[in-house]
Amino acid sequence: MSYHCNMTLRPPVIPKSVKKAASKIAHPLDIAARHLVYKLYVPGRGSTDSWQPLSTLGEAGATVARSVELGWVMLRDVGLGRTTERYAALTDAGRQVARKALR
Repeated sequence: MSYHCNMTLRPPVIPKSVKKAASKIAHPLDIAARHLVYKLYVPGRGSTDSWQPLSTLGEAGATVARSVELGWVMLRDVGLGRTTERYAALTDAGRQVARKALR
């Protein structure tokens, strides 16, 4: 008597995760905010000396707002007679972001 086994071996079924994987692509506004940090970063300067007028940087308002929201940049308004100009400087967190790019 001959026994014939008709069993097929299949790989185990691994259920897919319900949670989606996080995207590793950065949002364009976050990238622009990071570039603003790079523009403001001047190695060796303290936070009191590094205020730069936004008008000379040429950045969009959304970019500046995002960098402030992320805690990388702080703003201040300086009155010049009848007009005021907005200046930007890096926070400690912003300086850390810029230093990481230099490594």
